[in-house]
Order: sequence, then C-alpha cells, then structure tokens
Amino acid sequence: MMTSIRTLCTVIGASLLTTCTVAQVDSVALRFASTITGSELLEHLTIIASDAYQGRDTGKEGQKMAAAYLKEAFVQAGIPQVVPQDPAAIVEGYFQPFEVIEERSGTISLVKGGRVYRHGKELVNFQERLTSDRQVDLLTFVPYKVKPVASSLVGKDVLMDGNSLGEFPGLLEGLRDRSDEFRKAGARLVLVAVDDLGAMIPHMHLRGSQMRLAEQVKKTERGNGTTQIILVDAQAMQELLGEHSLVKLRKKKRMHAVPVDIRLAVEAAEQRLTTENVLAYIEGTDKKDELVVLTAHYDHVGVEDGVVYNGADDDGTGTVAMIEIAEAFAMAKAAGQGPRRSVLVMPVSGEEKGLLGSRYYSEHPVFPLANTVADLNIDMIGRRDSAHADSEPYIYVIGSDRLSTGLHEANEKANSLYSKLTLDYTFNAESDPNRFYYRSDHYNFARKGIPSLFYFSGIHEDYHQPGDDVEKIDIGLLHQRILLAFHTAWILANQEERIAVDKPIEP
Repeated sequence: MMTSIRTLCTVIGASLLTTCTVAQVDSVALRFASTITGSELLEHLTIIASDAYQGRDTGKEGQKMAAAYLKEAFVQAGIPQVVPQDPAAIVEGYFQPFEVIEERSGTISLVKGGRVYRHGKELVNFQERLTSDRQVDLLTFVPYKVKPVASSLVGKDVLMDGNSLGEFPGLLEGLRDRSDEFRKAGARLVLVAVDDLGAMIPHMHLRGSQMRLAEQVKKTERGNGTTQIILVDAQAMQELLGEHSLVKLRKKKRMHAVPVDIRLAVEAAEQRLTTENVLAYIEGTDKKDELVVLTAHYDHVGVEDGVVYNGADDDGTGTVAMIEIAEAFAMAKAAGQGPRRSVLVMPVSGEEKGLLGSRYYSEHPVFPLANTVADLNIDMIGRRDSAHADSEPYIYVIGSDRLSTGLHEANEKANSLYSKLTLDYTFNAESDPNRFYYRSDHYNFARKGIPSLFYFSGIHEDYHQPGDDVEKIDIGLLHQRILLAFHTAWILANQEERIAVDKPIEP
C-alpha cells in the first residue's frame, strides 16, 4: 500500500557514507483524497449556509433540515445505517437523538402601572430564575461597601448601585462576585441600577436562549427559591422607584428600605426539544473494533431580530468537511482499500449551546470509548484571522500533544507529506487566555482520556455575526485544511500500532 515516491540522499565525502531520509507518500490515500474537491465543498456550503436553513438553531427547523441534508449525503455515499455496539445506545438510523431544555431569556418584565420594562430594552437578565408573576412592595437598598452576611436577606428583594462596580465590561465581572454574596445571603431578587444600560446592550450580544441537556437539568436549579439578577437602566429604575430618589439612595452608607409598587411578569421560560447527532460509520477491516472519530458541529445560532445568522465558517466549513471526508472513506471501503480501523464521521448538534451533542455522545457512546483511538474536531477553518492576513497558508492545531505524542506525530506527518500548511500552536499553550482547548467538541472526548485534536483558523470580525456568509470563505484554503484532517485520519486508521495515551489526563 505504501509507495515511496521521494528519496533525499546525501553523500558525505570519500567515505562514501550515504544517509537517506525517505518520505513516504501513500498513493492510496492520495487517490481518495482527490475525491475531496473545492467545487463540491462550495456546493454543499452554499446550501447549508443559506437563508433557507434559518441559521441552523439547535432543535429548530433549520437544524432539522441540515440533519436531513447530512443524512441524504451519507445515504448517497453508500454508508449504511449505524448498528450500535452498545445495546444501551439509542440510535435511529443515522441519528443519535437527545433531549435538551431550552431556557429562553427575556421572559421577565418589570411592570408599574401601565408601563412595561422589557429585556433587551430597559433591562437585562442573564438567567431565568423566576417561574411565576410576583408583586414587589419593598426593596432593600444595599450600598456597595456593605457586605451582607449569610442568610441576612432571606426572602428579600434588593436594589444596588451598578455603577459602583466600575465601567462596562468590568462591571459584569464585579457583578458576578457581588451576586454570589447576595445568593449566599438568600436574596430573592436583585435589581442593579446602571447608567445608560442601552449603550451597553449592543456589546453584550444577548442570546435569545440557552440550553442544557435534559438529563442534566435538576428542578432544584430553577424556581422562586433562587436569586434573580436583573440589570435595569437607571432612568427606568427611577421611574420604578417613583418618589424615591435613586441619586440620594446611592449616597446611603447603610442598608435602606424603599417602598415600591412593582410587578414581575414572567412568561414561560422553558421548552423541551429533541436534536440529534448524525452518524456516518465506515466499518474497518482487520482492526475494525478500534475507532477513529471525526467531529464538527452543524448547528449555529439561528435567527435574531429577523436576521439570519448563516454560520458559513462557524461551523458550515466543518459540516461540509464531514460530508466530503465521509464520502472519501466510503469510496475507499467500496474499492476494497480499507480503512483498517473503523471511522465514525459525526456531525454533532448543540455545540453553540454548550458542547451538548458531543457531551451526550461521550456519556452515551454508540461505540465503546475504550476502543476509540482519537477524535479529530473541525470548528471554523474557512477564513484567515488578523494574525495571518498576509501569511502562508496556515491552520491552528490545538490539543494534539495534550494526551498523546502519537496523535501529534500523525498530524505532523500528514502535514509534511500532503498539506504543507504552517501549523500554528499558539492556542495550544496551556496558558492560552482564550481557553480554546476547552471550547469545542473535541474536549468532551479529551476529558474521557481520548486523544483529541482541534483544527481552527481563528476568530474574525464575523464570528457569531450575521456577516458570516459563504462569499467570505477561502475555498482553496478550506480545501487544503480539510485534506490535512483527512490524511491525519487516514494515518490513524491504517497504521499498524494504535496511538498511545502517554500524557496525563486532566482530572
């Protein structure tokens, strides 16, 4: 199978000592890599990242359309439905379904008289902690320098001065610490008065919802027994306070009771949804019980205020990579050319909501995790970031050496023989402040002790913005990066020895 096509020899002097460095290129791998083309990538991406797919929001119609598109691509590639090796795993054809709880933000409004103050306008609340309407007749103003002791505010509603926490965005960090104090003190509600909240809101990128796996949501985490934090624009807060001066209150040195007449109006905050990972399983030959996994999330953030967030790069690029890589391995199998180990190409859902799909798979694996050799994850590989605007073709590689020297070496080998990219390990540093190693789907494999690698091309100005569209994707560079992922997977699936976990696993 291995064909030597390049040999570099150096003859040293009269001793006639010859040293040869042989770089072997797998001609079979090249044959099936050639089936991955830029034109097909563009064709798939133009569909997946179109307005018709409504931003592929997890559990919603657009994501379901994308899942159906992926299934059809795998059917057309001749890849059969999955038969799970674990009898406890729930698989429906090409899908691994799982339930999520969507917790909508913006369900809480403040009402006084006929005036309604709403989320994203006069107020902002980050989590929905209240489940029913409630009347507020008294607020306890707590000055910044007063530290409430444990249980001192049980059942009480609190007003505090947000400006004392500093300027945005540092205000949010200060609020996080302060909120912990109020929770420990037992406060039911904390209204945080902030000057010109409206100027901050456009920079907060408020999500319409957040999600968690249904099996991980505990009823005790929600409800009227937990603390609700709400930022309120200072002008709106003054209207809610009526005759009581917010300016004067901010000068108080001690806690102060303030009579008010405010109603909290709460809409339904939760919705149970079903979403799915999509499975393309190519069974191996003599080492078929061992498995190489490739992942990329195919969901995105959906539609906000009538604007479709198409997510061409995040992660339309990874999604179309899954289609082309699965097809290439399926063609190899149909031609009797392997792979030796089995390959699972798995577009996952729920990444945008907290790596939910990959986490669900890691807790409910379709194939034994003990037999899983590695996960290669692709998330945003279609553009350049500002650090590489004028550089040679590159890719960020994250996590390749965290658990396995062998995974790192396989990727380096694939690149040196085939892709010729500049491999940038900047974000692989354990001191990386962005913590990208923990922010994509590979991490749910890594935390289980499975060597995992994350391909990434960096953050750009359209990240989670409506401008993340197909016309901004560098198809040639995308193609080159996908070939690196394919060849690394090919090496892992076909080399004689399984790569070893020879680095400590994080607790």
